[in-house]
Amino acid sequence: MSKQKLNLKEFAAEHGLTLGRHCCYGVYGGYRVHIKYRAMGNPACLITVVTDTKGRDKQLEKFLEKNKKELKLTNYGVVGIGLMVAPQLYANIFRQIGEILDKIIRYLKREEYPGADICPYCGTPLGKHPVDMWESDIPFQAHAACYERAFSSVREKERLEAEIPDKKLLGTCGVLLGALGGCVVFILMFIWWNFAAVAAAVGVLLGGWLYGKFGGKNTPFKVVVSAALPLVLTYGVYLLCLVLQANTDLGGAASAFEKIAADLAAGGEYYTMFVLNAVFIAVFAFVGTAYNLFSYLRSRKKISAQMRREGE
Repeated sequence: MSKQKLNLKEFAAEHGLTLGRHCCYGVYGGYRVHIKYRAMGNPACLITVVTDTKGRDKQLEKFLEKNKKELKLTNYGVVGIGLMVAPQLYANIFRQIGEILDKIIRYLKREEYPGADICPYCGTPLGKHPVDMWESDIPFQAHAACYERAFSSVREKERLEAEIPDKKLLGTCGVLLGALGGCVVFILMFIWWNFAAVAAAVGVLLGGWLYGKFGGKNTPFKVVVSAALPLVLTYGVYLLCLVLQANTDLGGAASAFEKIAADLAAGGEYYTMFVLNAVFIAVFAFVGTAYNLFSYLRSRKKISAQMRREGE
C-alpha cells in the first residue's frame, strides 16, 4: 500500500468508509468505526470503535493504558458499546490513524470482542432487521428493542437528574472556599514574583469545581457566582498586598494609601506591575469563566437528544 500522505476524503475512500462533516465512518476490519478529525478541535482527533465491552471494560482499559504511548493517546474511554481514543498526531495524520485502528482491532479480534454483526447493547447477533442509529454522533446498528430500552433508560436517568435539588447556598460556600484558595495562591505569587494575576483563574476554576462538589448544579447561576466571588476577592487581596507592602516603607507618606499613590505617580516598574496585575486579574478571571461557561453549555446537550434512528 502506498505510503503517500492521505487526507480525510482519501482515507475514507481507501477503506470504503462513508464521508461526513469532519469525519468518516463505516466498517473497518470487521468493526464499526467513526473517525473525527478537526485540526483546531478539542480533541483534534477522536476515534471510536463500536463493540460490546460489558464485563470486560476494565480489561480493555488496561490494554489502552499499557499501549498509551505507542498509540499516542492523550485520553481514552471505555463504555458498554465501545471505546473512544484521542491520539495526539502531528504528521502523516491519517496513516497514523490507520495504524492505531489496526492495532486496536487486532487486540479486539484476538480477545474475541464482538464485531459489526453483533448488537453492542446486548452482545447477540443483529439478525435481518437491525436499526441504523446514532448515539453521541456515532453511527452503528442495534436491535430495535435494544435501542428503545437504551433510549428509555437515558431519558429516565435525565429525568432523575433534573429532579435533584440545586443546593445553591452550599454551592456558593464551595465557590467561596475556591476563591479563598485562589487568594492564597495570589499572596504567595505576589511575594515571590510581584505578579500574581494568574491566581484569579485558579480561584474561578476551583470555585466552579467546588460549587458542584457542594451540591450545586451546573447552571447559569454557577457560572456567574463562580466568576463574581473570585474576581471581587482577588482584587480585594491585591489591594491588601499593596497596603501591606506600602506599610513596610512609608517614608514621608502619612498612610499606606498615600505611599501607593506616590509610587504610582512616580511611574517606573511599580506602575507597570500595578497595571499588569490589575488588568490581567480580569483577563485570567475571564479565561476561567469561559471554561465554566463552556462546561455549562456542554452539559445542556442531553444524551437522549443525541440518540436517533437513521432518518428521524
